[in-house]
Amino acid sequence: MEVRDISLPAATKLAADYITGAFPAERGFAYARVDDEAFRRRLSYLQEKTYARRALADYLRVYHRRLAAGAKTMGNIERLSDERSVVVVGGQQAGLLTGPLYTIYKIITIIRLAKEQEEKLGVPVVPLFWIAGEDHDIAEINHVYVVEGGEVKKAVYPHKVNDRRMAADLPLDRRLAEEWVERVVKTYGETDVTNELLSFLFSCLDGAATFVDFFAAIVLRLFADEGLVVLNAGDAAVRPLERRFFAELVNRHRDVTSAVLAQQEALRALGYAPLIEIGPDAANLFYYDGHERSLLHYDEQTGRFRTKAGNVAWTKEELLALAETKPACFSNNVVTRPLMQEYLLPTLAFVAGPGEIAYWAELKEAFPLFGMEMPPVVPRLQATIVSRSLQTDLADLGLEAADVLRGQLDVVKQQWLKRTAEAPLSSAFAKAKAEVEAAHRPLRELGMAIDRGLEGLMAKNAAIIQAQIEFLQQALERALLRKHETQWRKFWRVETALRPHGAPQERIWNVFYYVNRYGFDFVEKLLSIPAPENGMHKIVYI
Repeated sequence: MEVRDISLPAATKLAADYITGAFPAERGFAYARVDDEAFRRRLSYLQEKTYARRALADYLRVYHRRLAAGAKTMGNIERLSDERSVVVVGGQQAGLLTGPLYTIYKIITIIRLAKEQEEKLGVPVVPLFWIAGEDHDIAEINHVYVVEGGEVKKAVYPHKVNDRRMAADLPLDRRLAEEWVERVVKTYGETDVTNELLSFLFSCLDGAATFVDFFAAIVLRLFADEGLVVLNAGDAAVRPLERRFFAELVNRHRDVTSAVLAQQEALRALGYAPLIEIGPDAANLFYYDGHERSLLHYDEQTGRFRTKAGNVAWTKEELLALAETKPACFSNNVVTRPLMQEYLLPTLAFVAGPGEIAYWAELKEAFPLFGMEMPPVVPRLQATIVSRSLQTDLADLGLEAADVLRGQLDVVKQQWLKRTAEAPLSSAFAKAKAEVEAAHRPLRELGMAIDRGLEGLMAKNAAIIQAQIEFLQQALERALLRKHETQWRKFWRVETALRPHGAPQERIWNVFYYVNRYGFDFVEKLLSIPAPENGMHKIVYI
């Protein structure tokens, strides 16, 4: 395996500037520079705080036993009871088969940073992955992308739940799930690893009643040797640990909203467009009845909290009582999730993707409202996998992987098309179209002299003739492309592997395609990738 660094812009301007150091970090973050000194300062801050460590460890112990977590994970849960311990945390939705590669890259960054800082700081540092089980946008997690019939397609799990249920409560049917897994793995092609892969995934389905269970079982097994711990943010059993902070969020909802809106204006003044959609009436919490997750808004005139549909309303006192007696009725939104994370966990660092970096900057003034400090925000690993066969295709096309990632593939492809398809045909057909038009024009003029009411018919006839010429041109171009199909397939393979649907590889392809091809030690190889320096993108040749 060879790894090369290249510079690629992040998905958002703020994240790109933060990663390169161009963003004035003190305007959006508590730590201007994430280095060893920043982590030592953060550790000193955490040592002055108190957390419900024992209750958290008790909850995690029960949850992980149910998922048959490994010994190292259980050991890390015990270490959370140590008053000196801290966590490195990052999170993502519970995508099927772990979703796109960037989820795996985020976990790898968490694990590597936790190891590194434990060695440097001399305290227990636990890698923890926050599963966004509260999320109800199931369309974002109910599929993986596969290649079928020469096309990149979504393989969607055929679930039948149509309400806005949290992923943590979305049931998996064992038979349907096995059939779906088999269909997906079949598209990867049969290798020496395929049967082992299917056995692994079927074992992860054992006892997995929900989407989140399946996700958690997979990552706990993939990273068992690293002692990864997970926290299912949608689990009703974790809500008793959160009830007091839910009450604080209800009490100070206007302060939170005002702080975010003010920070968004400050960022706009610096030239950065906000990502979080928030209005002055936002309460920044969801009400959840077990089937529907509804965002709460505050009606200033009535002094009541309402769902977006307005069909249910509560006074503040009623909501506070609900937070105390039925905390599972609440869940966080994009604003309050980071605050809840800080309330629950002694967070040494938060590992973030580009979008998260940008929206966390909008939350800077919300943390101090609760006597909190935003943790250091560390960019996750960004990488592109390049296989040996793809390296051959790239060489034949006269391209480097970096050229493709920087958008040069389409330019080279269009140049090739002009040389092989357009050049010999376009001039001939342009001439033919002009000659046909020249021959048809006098006929239209004659027709107009006979009957002006025929104008529409004659124009339609001219268009049909031109369309037939274009049809013939396209047919000949396709025939010419078939003649050069070998070269065309190289373009297709490179594009499909590195920029599928014009998107980064890490946002489309799933880790198990590569596991099926290279074996389970592929994940170990990813763990050996050097930590990202200055936000450089990693091209991994394997």
